[in-house]
Amino acid sequence: MDMDINDKDIELALEQRADYIPSEELKQGTATSDFFENIVESLLKKHTTLIVGPRGCGKTHMMRYAYMLCKEDNKRPLSIYVSFNRYYRLEPMLISRANAISLFHVWVLSRVILATQEALLDQSSEFSESELEEAINYISPEKLHDLVAKLERSHPLSQEELYLADSISIHGTRKIIELHTKLSERGRAVLLLDDAALTLTPEYMVEFFEILRSLKSPYISPKASVYPGTTEYGPRFHPAQEGSVENVWLSVTSPQYLENISSIANLRIKGFKDIPEEIREYLAYAAFGIPRAYLQMMVEFQKKEYSTLQQGLNRIVQNNIEARKVEFLSLSLKVPKLRSIIEQGDSLFSRLVDLLKDANDKVDAKDTKQLLIGITGLNNQPMVQRVFNLLVEAGLLYPVPEKVSHGEDRKYDRYIPHISALLSKRVFSAKGRGWSAKAVTEKLNQKNAQPLRRSVSSLFTDNQLSSFKFDLPACAVCSQERVTPTQKFCHNCGNELLDSSTFETCMSLPLHDIPGLTKWTISKLKQELPGFKTIGDLLSVQDPGTELRKIHRVGQARAEKIIKLVTSFADEFLQ
Repeated sequence: MDMDINDKDIELALEQRADYIPSEELKQGTATSDFFENIVESLLKKHTTLIVGPRGCGKTHMMRYAYMLCKEDNKRPLSIYVSFNRYYRLEPMLISRANAISLFHVWVLSRVILATQEALLDQSSEFSESELEEAINYISPEKLHDLVAKLERSHPLSQEELYLADSISIHGTRKIIELHTKLSERGRAVLLLDDAALTLTPEYMVEFFEILRSLKSPYISPKASVYPGTTEYGPRFHPAQEGSVENVWLSVTSPQYLENISSIANLRIKGFKDIPEEIREYLAYAAFGIPRAYLQMMVEFQKKEYSTLQQGLNRIVQNNIEARKVEFLSLSLKVPKLRSIIEQGDSLFSRLVDLLKDANDKVDAKDTKQLLIGITGLNNQPMVQRVFNLLVEAGLLYPVPEKVSHGEDRKYDRYIPHISALLSKRVFSAKGRGWSAKAVTEKLNQKNAQPLRRSVSSLFTDNQLSSFKFDLPACAVCSQERVTPTQKFCHNCGNELLDSSTFETCMSLPLHDIPGLTKWTISKLKQELPGFKTIGDLLSVQDPGTELRKIHRVGQARAEKIIKLVTSFADEFLQ
């Protein structure tokens, strides 16, 4: 079969996401290390744990692996894994229903209850049907599934479903978890709440962390995966006081970095060790601690679609950093109020990369490199601090944990800009007469010079600092920005002002923008299904698989992979 129409690329795009990997494959493809095992053990301890990191750094993988450890060892806690990656489906209710927060509350608890029963059935078998019915408080799992499905489709609830929704409470859910724990003959339970950073709906996010805090008990330990830049915990949830906060992002400055990320790729990439060591190391640094990015770049390298080695590596690295930038800039689509802040962040990132290039060009010692930038004054500028946090969330800046002080007024936070951006700018090879991956990695393995230091006031003018603001949604008719948050009608055209919906924005994105869809698939969609132009066009039909199978040479398996890829993109866009 012609490789251009082969769905191997679609398979690879899905394989890099831990939530699409079958459990047994995920276990076999897990490379353990002290770093990995310490975080997994934290997920299984009694205290509340938040695991923090950008997309692709391994949060879902670690949670699913922790779940499997509990499944295989009945001396460990009852492990309950719940993914909230489709919370965005409830976003339209914030506009259409007055009781949206209450319904979201019901949705979260319903998913926890269903996952609790699934965990028991998966991890234990010594119980009768009557015991199971009592443990779930005589709630019908089928009716609960129907309730969840209706809420996710924003369908109206029947009177019976309203009664069911009213019966679901924090106290009842906690009791159900504890009864299932007892039935499983485990001492306690851990709640693994994946994709818990409901960043696009802060109203839901605050409610979510209140639920998490309320579910905690001596027998229930909640765990959650969150993002470093846009997660808002609300007034009553304080991460550092609730338990431990674990950064799951591999640091490129760690002595074990190359060993850790290479061991992951060795298990997941066929023929990994056949690739020259200097290439493996070069792309490992370019991945910037994100295993998913490393796997994607290694697969791209193995295709050998380049005329020279340097050209191939340059293109792969450039594609990687461009993808990270696109993800960062897409935040302005997902959260329109951040548009101006995102634009400032894009300019700031380019400025930081240029500063490091200039600094490395001037480094005198041959055995040192300049990799870190120390920033002073962030504590006094919360909006600028938000910009840095958003760059961290997109994986463009790595925050070095220790805050360094050189006196009362000289405290600074240290960051490392994305290595792919530095490589694209030839930050570590500008002085060399030629170019080689080995020379660049040797430079990266040298010790760090003292961090380059800059103040907030040197990075931004007074006018720029005073211009930081949250943007208000524009009028949908004339695109004029509203004047106040409480404004009901457009002051320019007089039309009623409606709140923007991130869900609707996602559904309107063109299908050809989805990474992983082959050129053949895109061209066939345009030629044979011209009505399917956007994500919403595909996902809104009752049976998208049947529609896709109308395309010549698209069977059931390929149609399912296309749907999974589109759904996966939507899930990730809306997280």
